[in-house]
Amino acid sequence: MGPVRNVDDLMAVGHGYQQSMILLAALKLGVFRALAGGACEARALARRVGADTEKLSILLDALAALGLVEKRGRRYRNAKPAHDLLLPGPRSKESILLHHLDGWGEWGRLSATVRAGRTPRGGAEGNWQENFIRGMEENALERASAVAREIHLRPGERVLDLGGGPGTYAVAWADACPGAGITVFDTPATLRVARKILREKGAQGRVRLLEGDFLEDPLGGPYDFVWISQILHAYSGSDCVKLLRRARSALVPGGRVAVQEFLLAEGKTSPPGPVFFSVHMVAVTEGGRAYTAREIAAMMKAAGFRKISAARPDPRGVGILRAFR
Repeated sequence: MGPVRNVDDLMAVGHGYQQSMILLAALKLGVFRALAGGACEARALARRVGADTEKLSILLDALAALGLVEKRGRRYRNAKPAHDLLLPGPRSKESILLHHLDGWGEWGRLSATVRAGRTPRGGAEGNWQENFIRGMEENALERASAVAREIHLRPGERVLDLGGGPGTYAVAWADACPGAGITVFDTPATLRVARKILREKGAQGRVRLLEGDFLEDPLGGPYDFVWISQILHAYSGSDCVKLLRRARSALVPGGRVAVQEFLLAEGKTSPPGPVFFSVHMVAVTEGGRAYTAREIAAMMKAAGFRKISAARPDPRGVGILRAFR
């Protein structure tokens, strides 16, 4: 929604969590998957998902008000948006939304985090790592193909996808340039999920996986190109410079780097996506936030990169900066 201009806007912001939690609770309960087989009454659905019938009926009616389910008499079924976007499939946003639910506790402690200047750590529960990595896959699928077309690789080039998560961009480049050698570097926990995703896509033999902490462990190489997508926002400015220096050290002389990020405009009050995402980073990380293109360029310069250039961000604020060693 837009800026607050009156009491109705103010209350819509204040009540916004209610719609979010109705959706997220339904996902957590497995409502949309349970309705994938067709319409049914609340009593039968409650048995499937292990819920109280009366309370589930109230939740289902709210989902109907949101347009996510359809109600005919006493029977409910998935509406088209839920069928298209909340069930497993190429357009699914199920995992990234469950990842947002995993961060609900940190958001609830946001005032304490802002007051203390650090993030109070709650214990990670359930499938948070898998939700996160699969959510990154959902977010990147469409964009990865476009980036692979825009940033050309040559056969024989050695590529590092640093913090590459599910390997979405790595696979897109493997499709676009089968002769390139592509390595995804990430933590062991992340790559356990990545291996599942790569097997599901039949791509497990097309990229190399290298486990470690990219702020401390050897990155391998040398590489001709390093790709760093949506990583810097999770770290403080000083750690970003450290990471960029390490990436530069892993490049051959004249090698190139590209950094993709949610970019704030210079005033840091727009566009809305990066502005609110920056608060999310305050809530869930120790030092992360969104940065402006100028701030990232300054980090790249401090790390020793040259010929730094920035493309115009897309309407969501996602942009790419490029440079050379």
